[in-house]
Amino acid sequence: MDILVVCTGNICRSPMAEGLLRHMLPKGWASHMHIHSAGTHGLDDQPATPFAIEAAAEMGVDISGHRARSLDREMVSQADLILVMEPFHREIVARAVRPEARNRLRLLTDFETPRQSDTIDDPYNHSLKVFRDCLSRMRDCLEGVLSYLAADRHVND
Repeated sequence: MDILVVCTGNICRSPMAEGLLRHMLPKGWASHMHIHSAGTHGLDDQPATPFAIEAAAEMGVDISGHRARSLDREMVSQADLILVMEPFHREIVARAVRPEARNRLRLLTDFETPRQSDTIDDPYNHSLKVFRDCLSRMRDCLEGVLSYLAADRHVND
Protein backbone atom coordinates (compact mmCIF):
# COMPACT_ATOMS: atom_id res chain seq x y z
CA MET A 1 0.00 0.00 0.00
CA ASP A 2 1.27 3.46 -0.94
CA ILE A 3 0.39 6.26 1.51
CA LEU A 4 1.20 9.84 0.57
CA VAL A 5 1.10 12.60 3.20
CA VAL A 6 0.77 16.16 1.89
CA CYS A 7 1.23 19.61 3.40
CA THR A 8 2.44 22.91 1.99
CA GLY A 9 6.25 23.05 2.15
CA ASN A 10 7.02 19.44 3.16
CA ILE A 11 9.24 20.66 5.99
CA CYS A 12 6.92 20.51 9.04
CA ARG A 13 3.60 18.66 9.14
CA SER A 14 3.93 16.04 6.43
CA PRO A 15 7.44 14.85 7.34
CA MET A 16 6.40 14.62 11.00
CA ALA A 17 3.28 12.65 10.04
CA GLU A 18 5.22 10.45 7.61
CA GLY A 19 7.82 9.57 10.24
CA LEU A 20 5.27 9.08 12.99
CA LEU A 21 3.07 6.83 10.84
CA ARG A 22 6.06 4.63 10.02
CA HIS A 23 6.89 4.52 13.73
CA MET A 24 3.31 3.58 14.66
CA LEU A 25 2.92 0.73 12.15
CA PRO A 26 2.05 -2.57 13.76
CA LYS A 27 4.61 -5.34 13.47
CA GLY A 28 4.46 -6.97 10.06
CA TRP A 29 2.89 -4.00 8.26
CA ALA A 30 6.10 -2.24 7.22
CA SER A 31 6.76 -4.65 4.36
CA HIS A 32 3.32 -3.85 2.93
CA MET A 33 3.66 -0.07 3.19
CA HIS A 34 5.33 2.71 1.25
CA ILE A 35 4.85 5.90 3.24
CA HIS A 36 6.15 9.15 1.83
CA SER A 37 5.37 12.87 1.85
CA ALA A 38 5.41 15.90 -0.38
CA GLY A 39 4.39 19.54 -0.41
CA THR A 40 1.94 21.36 -2.64
CA HIS A 41 4.54 24.12 -2.66
CA GLY A 42 7.47 21.93 -1.65
CA LEU A 43 10.73 23.54 -0.67
CA ASP A 44 12.72 20.99 -2.66
CA ASP A 45 15.67 19.38 -0.92
CA GLN A 46 15.26 21.43 2.28
CA PRO A 47 15.46 19.54 5.58
CA ALA A 48 12.61 19.40 8.03
CA THR A 49 12.63 22.40 10.36
CA PRO A 50 14.65 22.08 13.58
CA PHE A 51 11.49 22.13 15.72
CA ALA A 52 9.88 19.43 13.55
CA ILE A 53 12.97 17.27 14.00
CA GLU A 54 13.03 17.93 17.76
CA ALA A 55 9.31 17.32 18.33
CA ALA A 56 9.47 14.08 16.33
CA ALA A 57 12.59 12.94 18.22
CA GLU A 58 10.74 13.44 21.51
CA MET A 59 8.29 10.77 20.25
CA GLY A 60 11.11 8.47 19.25
CA VAL A 61 10.92 9.36 15.55
CA ASP A 62 13.99 10.35 13.53
CA ILE A 63 13.18 12.65 10.60
CA SER A 64 16.60 14.29 10.52
CA GLY A 65 17.37 12.80 7.10
CA HIS A 66 14.18 14.14 5.51
CA ARG A 67 14.45 16.30 2.40
CA ALA A 68 11.44 18.17 1.05
CA ARG A 69 9.85 17.22 -2.24
CA SER A 70 7.25 18.91 -4.41
CA LEU A 71 4.06 17.02 -5.09
CA ASP A 72 3.77 15.66 -8.61
CA ARG A 73 1.14 13.78 -10.61
CA GLU A 74 3.08 10.51 -10.48
CA MET A 75 3.06 10.50 -6.66
CA VAL A 76 -0.66 11.19 -6.66
CA SER A 77 -1.47 8.55 -9.27
CA GLN A 78 0.50 5.84 -7.45
CA ALA A 79 -0.90 6.52 -3.99
CA ASP A 80 -3.58 4.25 -2.54
CA LEU A 81 -4.31 6.77 0.22
CA ILE A 82 -3.50 10.49 0.18
CA LEU A 83 -3.67 12.27 3.52
CA VAL A 84 -3.75 16.08 3.40
CA MET A 85 -3.50 18.60 6.22
CA GLU A 86 -6.14 21.12 5.13
CA PRO A 87 -8.93 21.65 2.61
CA PHE A 88 -6.65 23.82 0.43
CA HIS A 89 -4.35 20.84 -0.08
CA ARG A 90 -7.33 18.62 -0.91
CA GLU A 91 -8.37 21.04 -3.65
CA ILE A 92 -4.89 21.07 -5.19
CA VAL A 93 -4.53 17.29 -5.10
CA ALA A 94 -8.08 16.78 -6.40
CA ARG A 95 -7.10 18.56 -9.62
CA ALA A 96 -4.43 15.89 -10.19
CA VAL A 97 -6.64 12.81 -9.78
CA ARG A 98 -9.40 11.37 -11.91
CA PRO A 99 -12.86 11.79 -10.36
CA GLU A 100 -13.16 8.06 -9.68
CA ALA A 101 -9.92 8.17 -7.68
CA ARG A 102 -11.00 10.95 -5.33
CA ASN A 103 -12.07 8.43 -2.70
CA ARG A 104 -8.32 7.93 -2.05
CA LEU A 105 -7.99 11.58 -1.02
CA ARG A 106 -8.72 12.34 2.62
CA LEU A 107 -8.16 15.07 5.15
CA LEU A 108 -6.02 13.71 7.97
CA THR A 109 -8.66 15.07 10.35
CA ASP A 110 -11.24 12.71 8.78
CA PHE A 111 -9.68 10.14 11.11
CA GLU A 112 -9.77 12.28 14.26
CA THR A 113 -12.17 11.42 17.09
CA PRO A 114 -13.63 13.73 18.15
CA ARG A 115 -12.89 15.97 15.21
CA GLN A 116 -11.59 19.39 16.26
CA SER A 117 -11.61 21.04 12.82
CA ASP A 118 -10.83 20.30 9.16
CA THR A 119 -7.30 21.68 9.42
CA ILE A 120 -4.07 20.55 11.03
CA ASP A 121 -2.66 24.02 11.63
CA ASP A 122 0.77 24.77 10.21
CA PRO A 123 3.32 25.16 13.03
CA TYR A 124 5.87 26.83 10.73
CA ASN A 125 7.52 29.85 12.43
CA HIS A 126 5.94 28.98 15.77
CA SER A 127 7.33 27.65 19.04
CA LEU A 128 8.44 24.12 19.84
CA LYS A 129 5.28 23.77 21.95
CA VAL A 130 3.15 24.44 18.85
CA PHE A 131 5.09 21.73 16.98
CA ARG A 132 4.57 19.32 19.87
CA ASP A 133 0.84 20.07 19.96
CA CYS A 134 0.61 19.64 16.18
CA LEU A 135 2.40 16.30 16.31
CA SER A 136 0.26 15.11 19.19
CA ARG A 137 -2.90 15.91 17.26
CA MET A 138 -1.54 14.20 14.17
CA ARG A 139 -0.75 11.12 16.29
CA ASP A 140 -4.41 10.95 17.30
CA CYS A 141 -5.44 11.20 13.65
CA LEU A 142 -2.90 8.57 12.58
CA GLU A 143 -4.28 6.17 15.17
CA GLY A 144 -7.57 6.55 13.32
CA VAL A 145 -5.82 5.94 9.99
CA LEU A 146 -4.34 2.70 11.31
CA SER A 147 -7.74 1.58 12.61
CA TYR A 148 -9.27 2.38 9.22
CA LEU A 149 -6.60 0.40 7.40
CA ALA A 150 -7.01 -2.58 9.71
CA ALA A 151 -10.83 -2.53 9.65
CA ASP A 152 -11.04 -2.20 5.90
CA ARG A 153 -8.45 -4.96 5.47
CA HIS A 154 -6.10 -2.75 3.49
CA VAL A 155 -3.23 -4.50 5.21
CA ASN A 156 -2.70 -8.14 6.06
CA ASP A 157 -0.96 -8.89 9.35
